[in-house]
Amino acid sequence: MDRKDIDQQSKEDFSNKVNEQVGRTAQVMLTETMFMTENQKKSWNESGYILIKNFVDDKFCDDMNHEVSNIIKSIVPEDGTFSHAYAGDGHIAIREMKPSPNAKKIEDEISKLFRIHSKGIFNDFINNENLCNILEDILGPNIDCFLSQFIFKNPGAWGQPWHQDSSYFPFDREPQVAAWLATSEATLENGCLVVLPGSHRESLHEHLPDDREGSNYGYTEIKDHDFSLEEPILLNRGDLLLFHSFLMHKSYDNKSDSRRTAMVYHFAETGTGYGEVDSPTNEWISIRGNGLNA
Repeated sequence: MDRKDIDQQSKEDFSNKVNEQVGRTAQVMLTETMFMTENQKKSWNESGYILIKNFVDDKFCDDMNHEVSNIIKSIVPEDGTFSHAYAGDGHIAIREMKPSPNAKKIEDEISKLFRIHSKGIFNDFINNENLCNILEDILGPNIDCFLSQFIFKNPGAWGQPWHQDSSYFPFDREPQVAAWLATSEATLENGCLVVLPGSHRESLHEHLPDDREGSNYGYTEIKDHDFSLEEPILLNRGDLLLFHSFLMHKSYDNKSDSRRTAMVYHFAETGTGYGEVDSPTNEWISIRGNGLNA
């Protein structure tokens, strides 16, 4: 079996594991809320997401981008030894399966950086009171952040196909909430996020392997759906998008000459069970409620 066959088998095995979740449903409608506005509640209930403009300023984005660059440099060997993944100091960096031929430094070849929300500016963000208040309206008073990933969409990088985040989370409580912070502008040209409004009201769909040769490991795709009502989400630096874990979304390819970056967190109710084995990219940290005293 050659490398191509091994990669294809790996994709199929991953897809089969994901599809053990097919048919799950989640609570959707919010009724009584304490913190979010009526417009925010309406957007969550009807569309499955909340967009908050100018949540942080440019300096915060600069500082976060700079710290990510420092982490990458600290865990990637100086001799440039090739690997599809690098780990160090509790962090995990994933390399692009199809890096750009114009890559000049290691950040140009990294796809995602995981497990960075336990300290520093990344932890400061998840303890932001305004963020925690809205999360409490959705998840209740006891909240954990279980996953963080800084996403590099380098020039030439493919977008991720249509998927639902909960397909990756075999948990016993629903929903989870993603917080997608734009640390660079997100445009049609550089690969912005695209959502299918209202799809959070559907159950989990079958996710098939991403059949593009050289696509990143872990990419799966929903193919049994009409996506004609897709909605691109254009963001400025500092804008924050919160969305339901059943919301179908994807991203466009980066056809620009600049990198698109985003810091993404995932939140769940404290006490959520994750099955027999948790993902190595997860790190459960309580940010509000009973878990802080555990």
